[in-house]
Amino acid sequence: MSVGFIGAGQLTHALVKGFSAAGVIATQRITASSPDTDLPTVSGLRKMGVNLTTSNKEVVNKSDVLFLAVKPHIIPFVLDEIGPDIEDRHLIVSCAAGVTISSIEKVSLESSESRL
Repeated sequence: MSVGFIGAGQLTHALVKGFSAAGVIATQRITASSPDTDLPTVSGLRKMGVNLTTSNKEVVNKSDVLFLAVKPHIIPFVLDEIGPDIEDRHLIVSCAAGVTISSIEKVSLESSESRL
């Protein structure tokens, strides 16, 4: 299993740290994306061994479980970008407050039968 995070902020950092400490998944099997690679959280993820990229599509293509860990107002843009790359194998977890499952399904199900 591989895990991806769209977004590499504090929430991603905390989740990766917890997953690693609990032995849930090796950090080398985690990929995270961020448009800004100079953030302290990105640096922390890099030190933990997480694979980092600026490409959201790369995260989708490398991951089975996909965490949408961006601010709620960014979700529609992310879904428009990654929607065509979502496949049946993906399990999508939204970490964005106030974003409904139906709004995510609407975009992602236009492209596939993803599990949310």
